[in-house]
Amino acid sequence: MTNPMRHRWAIMGLWLLSSVAGFMMVISVGLLLPSISADLGLTPTQQGFYGSAAFLGNLFLTLPISWWVSRYRPKILTTVTFTLSSALMFVQSWGPNFGVLLLGRLGFGISTLAREPARVLLMHRLFTPREFILVSSVYNLLFGLVVGGGLVLTPIILSRVEDDWRSVLFTFAVALGVLAVLWTILGSDGEEDPESEQQETDTGGDRLGIIKRVLGYKELWIAGAGSMGTTMAWSSFVNFYPTLMLDVYDVSLNWTGLLLAIGIATGGPSGVVLSRIVPRVSGGRRRNILQAIGVTMVVTYLAMTLTDSIPLLIVITLVSGVAQGYWPVLNSIPFYLPGIRPRESAVALSFMMTLGTFGVATGPALVGALQDSLGDLRLAMMIISFAPILLSICSSLVHIRTDREEE
Repeated sequence: MTNPMRHRWAIMGLWLLSSVAGFMMVISVGLLLPSISADLGLTPTQQGFYGSAAFLGNLFLTLPISWWVSRYRPKILTTVTFTLSSALMFVQSWGPNFGVLLLGRLGFGISTLAREPARVLLMHRLFTPREFILVSSVYNLLFGLVVGGGLVLTPIILSRVEDDWRSVLFTFAVALGVLAVLWTILGSDGEEDPESEQQETDTGGDRLGIIKRVLGYKELWIAGAGSMGTTMAWSSFVNFYPTLMLDVYDVSLNWTGLLLAIGIATGGPSGVVLSRIVPRVSGGRRRNILQAIGVTMVVTYLAMTLTDSIPLLIVITLVSGVAQGYWPVLNSIPFYLPGIRPRESAVALSFMMTLGTFGVATGPALVGALQDSLGDLRLAMMIISFAPILLSICSSLVHIRTDREEE
């Protein structure tokens, strides 16, 4: 049998690539919304709820689901969730009305985030604690490249199929099915740590105790709140920025897809650089970095709503993308909490993602409601642009560790 440690980056790389492909399909729906809305006659509020639906169920289900699925081996968990994701994407491509479309996207979001505990378990089994932030930065890099590429390709595919959004979703479903087969053949559970597994067994009977212990870490609440502010603005722009630029400035979907792709793709290399810088500076300076990032996000999001100059927007989205590099730093916090165990890390990361998901889910819904109320999409987008200031506030209150032994 092949030693998984010899191929740990190949195994982890395949998992990360497959995972970000799923998130790309969640995010690219913003470019399909004009076609979906024209076909099904959706109101702005319905558009907002459809954009949010992939994450709404996770507000209430992520924590119990992560506790439940973290008991299963990474390989089987990943295979099952990818198969479900593919099936639910097929449902969306077929959906005859808004209700079916909404339920399909809701289920797709749950299956996507239910896969995340496998990442935590694989990281613990394949890498040392000092490498966790590096793995997170590689995830961020792939996220930027794959999601950015998806945002560029989605409008091209849409135009090739004559604005038939169902064909685009069908293509996504087939791609997910292929990824499920690849992981089934090439994936691995990694190498178990006997000492760590014994610790998990010793506490395995105290099921509620795991969640209770995780919720006792105040760092998770604070970091999650900061993440909530950034994801609220980010998801709103991913879903509504194409519509804003098309309706207000007559900028094509190809251009807005490229602009969004530039921002997301830039966040990948930025995350790698920050993951190298942050461990080398003091705790106070780590906070200062995140504070500056929060302010930068507010300024760049506001600027994106105020101009139709493509050269200027490219510069703005590049700066915004650099700010998106915060993700590996913030989301590594669950791995470095004092006394945290592997299964608890999986639940802790899922809890932070739940708070971030609250922002993802409520952002587009809030923008849709504001547009209905104010009659002005640009004003609604300007209001939501201030949400990332939460990152600046919360980063002042949390100690950012980069090693388990750090005091």
